[in-house]
Amino acid sequence: MAKSTIYYVCGECGHEELKWSGQCPNCRAWNTMKEMKIERSAARGMSKAAVSSAKAVRASEIPSNVLTRVNFSMPMVEKVLGGGIAQGGLFLFGGDPGVGKSTLLLKIASQVKQKVLYISAEESLEQVKDRAVRIGGNLDNLFFLAESNLDAIVSVIDKEQPILVVVDSIQTVYDPAFPSTAGSLVQVRECTLRLQLLAKQKNISFLIVSHVTKDGNIAGPRMLEHIVDGVFYLEQENEDMRLLRAVKNRFGATTEIAVLQMRSQGIAEVPQPEGIFLVDRVVGVPGAVVTTVAEGSRVILVEIEALVVATVFGYPRRSAVGLHPQRLELILAALERRAKVSLRNFDVFVKATAGFVAREAATDLAVALALVSAQQNKPIPSRWCVFGEVGLLGEIRQPKDASTRKKAAQGLGFNKFVSSKYLSEAIKEVLS
Repeated sequence: MAKSTIYYVCGECGHEELKWSGQCPNCRAWNTMKEMKIERSAARGMSKAAVSSAKAVRASEIPSNVLTRVNFSMPMVEKVLGGGIAQGGLFLFGGDPGVGKSTLLLKIASQVKQKVLYISAEESLEQVKDRAVRIGGNLDNLFFLAESNLDAIVSVIDKEQPILVVVDSIQTVYDPAFPSTAGSLVQVRECTLRLQLLAKQKNISFLIVSHVTKDGNIAGPRMLEHIVDGVFYLEQENEDMRLLRAVKNRFGATTEIAVLQMRSQGIAEVPQPEGIFLVDRVVGVPGAVVTTVAEGSRVILVEIEALVVATVFGYPRRSAVGLHPQRLELILAALERRAKVSLRNFDVFVKATAGFVAREAATDLAVALALVSAQQNKPIPSRWCVFGEVGLLGEIRQPKDASTRKKAAQGLGFNKFVSSKYLSEAIKEVLS
């Protein structure tokens, strides 16, 4: 007989309690404990024979196997994944609705030369086939399955023995052993745990699509991100530009990004993305300056724009889009104290163009010069590329990869760089 258990799960962190409480005792979030009724069959648990046969293995006796990866024809995406899709890995892909998660994973699946199983729990086989034809990938090794029952999915995987499985999406898959609906905290967690076990036992790679919350985080219990081997976000920068970032990766670095572009034939990599965010740049306008942003081993040039307006109300506004708001406050303080540029009676608006997010400290100098340029109504000459961290003492600290940034900027026609060691001197050097 199945045994029924009622307990309460936190929607933020996945913490479980036997009694309801208004505040989660683990993450301290309010009104996140939700009642869950689970019927667990005794067949789900490990048998006594399996428990008694478990034993530890000496580390020196474990064979050292070289990690094998599944490769495809998208070098930048492969680099974000750590050099390809690690076999036996479980990878989670998140992003806003319509950003292109399914399109990206379908293109990856269509470029793998071994057998791939694409599980569509949201769309019909005809819909997925139409998208695959439009993308133009190789369909000979690609198998489709329109199913949301996890037992049926596992059965097909056992029969087909693919090297890669794409699940679109985990919120629409359910395990019949648990009576809760698909997408609930319990279903998302239990289905992911079962797929993880299958990936390690069969040495099959899984790419899982996950929905996101209104805050942009992976939907479901927080522990979901701890279960998987990698978490990747597909972000929309503007109408057709996308960025693929790694938040967690057990098989590679989390500093790399892939710049992608949505086209009528699907999604494609941008081969030379260094200057892609400067396409619509307007030259000769005060308050604009070009800077560099290092994303992993790649340097991307971004324009910083600033607008300075006299304050109408008593308290001046400070707004930063694509930049860290706290860094803006520090830069304003350094300008006033160290460079004698006071903006206390002005509303300040700063943004990185094209929707790019540039939160590294090396953009400090560009923000400072853009603000001074906007206040003095003096445009910065178009050949300047500015980067460097501004300290509270007014000093300018160059990043360790300054030579790499200069080389990338020179390749796009920028040949003037700040050589001053202090903020006040840099303002005179650029705007004199």
